[in-house]
Amino acid sequence: MKVHFLGIGGSGASATAALSQAQGYEVTGCDLEPHNKFTTVFNKEQLQTEHSPQHLRFHPKGAGSIDILAVTPAIFSLDPNNPELLAAKEKDIPILTWQQFAGEYLTKDKFVIAVCGTHGKTTTTAMIAQILEDAGLDPAVEVGAIVPRWGTNFRIPQQKVHDREYFVIEADEFNDNFLHFKPDITVVTNIEMDHPEYFKDLEAVKESFKEFLFQTKNTIIANFSDPVVNQILSIHPKGVNTIIDYSKHLKSESSQASLIDFTLHIPGEFNIINASAAFQVGLILSIDPQIIRQSLEGYTGVSRRFEYIGEYKEAKVYSDFGHHPTEIKVTMEAARQKFPNERILLVYQPHMFSRTKILFDDFVKVFKEVPVDKTFIMDIFPSRELNTNLVTSQQLVDAVGRDTVTYIGSTNKVLEKLKPEIRKGDILFFMSAGDTDKLARELSS
Repeated sequence: MKVHFLGIGGSGASATAALSQAQGYEVTGCDLEPHNKFTTVFNKEQLQTEHSPQHLRFHPKGAGSIDILAVTPAIFSLDPNNPELLAAKEKDIPILTWQQFAGEYLTKDKFVIAVCGTHGKTTTTAMIAQILEDAGLDPAVEVGAIVPRWGTNFRIPQQKVHDREYFVIEADEFNDNFLHFKPDITVVTNIEMDHPEYFKDLEAVKESFKEFLFQTKNTIIANFSDPVVNQILSIHPKGVNTIIDYSKHLKSESSQASLIDFTLHIPGEFNIINASAAFQVGLILSIDPQIIRQSLEGYTGVSRRFEYIGEYKEAKVYSDFGHHPTEIKVTMEAARQKFPNERILLVYQPHMFSRTKILFDDFVKVFKEVPVDKTFIMDIFPSRELNTNLVTSQQLVDAVGRDTVTYIGSTNKVLEKLKPEIRKGDILFFMSAGDTDKLARELSS
């Protein structure tokens, strides 16, 4: 079957395309910038730049149309007249989101472990995947960031040596994308209001998570210290055999085998909580607790999650994907814990106008209290939105009203303005889901 991925440059679509290819599908893809760190597994002729109806003809293997067009969900709202989309409709070629394709084709007949939640999905997914790999269970994995051990955002099983084929996947709530999966085990980390460009309010978010959690076939591993998770799971879903509260298994004097009473490479109390969830998954799969512990002790993180990039004039440069007020708070608290005496500079780029507007008061509170010495706020990264003048970064800075929080403007001016502020020994954090990772790497190159 021939599958063309429209938007293959994204972290999720690229991983799905790579796993599809490994399962025997013939794959092509296109994007505005298709050649990036996520698409190195593909040959040059498999990737096309921009969008054209001609892409529906399967070039690498000769004549003939594709069988499925797999698209990034944002295409329907941002570019409904996309020429490939219209051509596929005209030719009656099935159009699926890449999440639909993964749910209907890639995970079929697999033992699926899905990780959902507003925060911590990527790290927890990668931790679980590493545990299964270290235990010799040889999982397929799809995760939203580069895992250094693999050098990719996916893992292809090496050989079929088990009756059960494991598939570990990061399950995203945006656009109800995770509803295309029916996991055997579901992990839920936490639930907060996010993605206001799709969800009307927190109640809509809760209903989406509830529907997904209730699709679980066997076991839910949940953080009951989160009030929304607790509320949703106060009613035991039909068909779910076991619900485990992993928030009970954190650091303690107790000698229980599943406690996170050892040191992780990655900082932050939130990562101890993520590790606790991963530990419980390992126990459910009857993995030796000592193997689980050793795997978690050896876990070194994923790209853009408290990632050390390099140095600039003897200042250390870090990159982080955080773009929600809670993520900013806990990550910078972890940074202060790791660097108690150093001067910390935070460069933050708000991600999407709707998120900045809806969570405006939460952002203001966080930036008033965040334990850093200086914060520089960039212009808002639009992502899949158009600027409708809902809100500006300058308004956010003005609302915070602190001399230590300043507006630094557009991406192309940031480094020019930032460099004079940097001193020897500083800790620089570039944080967002937008352009800041590129800036961090440019500064430290």
